[in-house]
Amino acid sequence: PVGAGSLVDVMPWLQYFPNPVRAVFENFKGLNRDFYTFIRDKALQHRETFRADTVRDIMDAFIQIIDYEKTVSDKGVKLEREYVDSTVTDIFGASQDTLSTALTWIILFLVWRSDVQERLQHEMDRVLGRDRIPTIDDKPHMPYLTAFLFESLRFSSFVPITIPHCTTTDTQLNGYHIAKDTVVFVNQWSVNHDPDKWLQPETFDPGRFLNENGSLNQDLLSSVMIFSLGKRRCIGDELSKMQLFLFTSILMHQCTITGNPTRS
Repeated sequence: PVGAGSLVDVMPWLQYFPNPVRAVFENFKGLNRDFYTFIRDKALQHRETFRADTVRDIMDAFIQIIDYEKTVSDKGVKLEREYVDSTVTDIFGASQDTLSTALTWIILFLVWRSDVQERLQHEMDRVLGRDRIPTIDDKPHMPYLTAFLFESLRFSSFVPITIPHCTTTDTQLNGYHIAKDTVVFVNQWSVNHDPDKWLQPETFDPGRFLNENGSLNQDLLSSVMIFSLGKRRCIGDELSKMQLFLFTSILMHQCTITGNPTRS
């Protein structure tokens, strides 16, 4: 859904006559309008029921910041209500599809590699025991789980090409001239499967992210590209990683996942 308009961005004339791409693009625009209206209505409901001493969620936190900024004399950039609606729309809209797809791949890898699943469960038992479920505070003590999540993101590269962006000025990149207003994409799959960067990139190996002492190789972790790069990278980067950790750790702590024995 996120990339449904990509062909129209590259070839805008496709939206002016009947064709399958135009139909998908129009449906995508309609969904965006409906979803934005839903978020805007929720924002109005939050404003009507807002209490400064009880912050219920991210929408309340934004309202609290807006109200505070009205009381200070600073003339700098301030948070406006329309930015709140757009930001919350981006967070919810992008996370629904991306997180569900990531979790589908994670479950597939757990079924495929029972040895990896068993090692994850051993790490859970060592760190947590059976008396409580994982929390985000446990993350620094579970390096193999973090390595598994990053390898799942790298190996699947389930967002192989980013949503389209546009150059704001003429520029040069690796000797190539890119004119202003050129539509550009990032090929994340290529980055994550580059044999010059990754040893045996077509092998699923969470251990590649661990040093000899079992700690995480931070340089290699930062080389995985799934949320794009730079100032226009996905705003849900850290939130998504936190949610994936919680979903996967709780799942592994409570369950063992196997494939359907009646299906190959």
